[in-house]
Amino acid sequence: MTKANLNWVVLGPGAIGGLIAGALLEHGQSVSVLPRKNRTREINWQVTHKQFKADYSAPVITQPLAENTVFIISVKAFDVIQALQRITTLRGFNKAIPIIISHNGMVELPEPLKELNLHPLVTTHGAVRSRNENADLCIQHRGAGRSWLEVDPAVRNQPTDFDPGLVLQQAFPPLTLEQDLSQRRWLKFVINCVINPLTAVHQCANGELLKGSWQAQVYSLVAEAVAVANSQNVSLTTEECYKEVLLVAKETALNHSSMLQDIQQQRRTEINQLTGYLVNTGKTAGVATPTHQQLLNEFQQRYSG
Repeated sequence: MTKANLNWVVLGPGAIGGLIAGALLEHGQSVSVLPRKNRTREINWQVTHKQFKADYSAPVITQPLAENTVFIISVKAFDVIQALQRITTLRGFNKAIPIIISHNGMVELPEPLKELNLHPLVTTHGAVRSRNENADLCIQHRGAGRSWLEVDPAVRNQPTDFDPGLVLQQAFPPLTLEQDLSQRRWLKFVINCVINPLTAVHQCANGELLKGSWQAQVYSLVAEAVAVANSQNVSLTTEECYKEVLLVAKETALNHSSMLQDIQQQRRTEINQLTGYLVNTGKTAGVATPTHQQLLNEFQQRYSG
């Protein structure tokens, strides 16, 4: 199949962004980087998989933007709005440019940003970004997962070689193209609202949550989160979400959640975009979330937000 002549621009790259960018380069795609700080003309990074290491390099983005540009933004939830606002200021940007966006938590976008050509990406891949002793960017791929990308119905039903979703499907498998990711995004949100704050407060690996002593609290957290999801016209059940939480905890048993890693590295956490968002949405919808509120209080007492 002929490879599409697309120009992929990856923000960062962060852990997931660097993983995807490397996969696109392996697939013969044109990739450039929009760095957080414009210091160099080229960005180098290394991805470590279980069996091998791979080194990648991509130039820093040039302006005006090239034709057939596609953005990939994989950032912390609290950086989403700033990241989107930044790319809209680039010369040559227009609202039709596809923006593939992936983040934990929920973010309420300002009206102007809702008009952008956004394509949510949900992924279960586990990756950690760090720097080695030489200050080189390193990404450790800790867990292979699956991904889902929201695309327009016409694209999903009649794909062409020049559709970003189809190219990404080939370069970064397994990836499923779907018309609406609302339910899947909420499912991941529920999982994150359980595993992230619990492991951060108790400073434990994800697998700790599989123990019997945790199940009453875990189930209560799931039930409250599902009730909030249902109030937002998202069809989830407590049983299916509870099973998913336990499955993720089992599959990532030895891993530390992203929130616990942020605590350990003294970085800002996404607690406000996870538990905070859930509690506030519940209040607005008239859905009680006392177990999440208690967990949020414990988190804030321990870490002052």
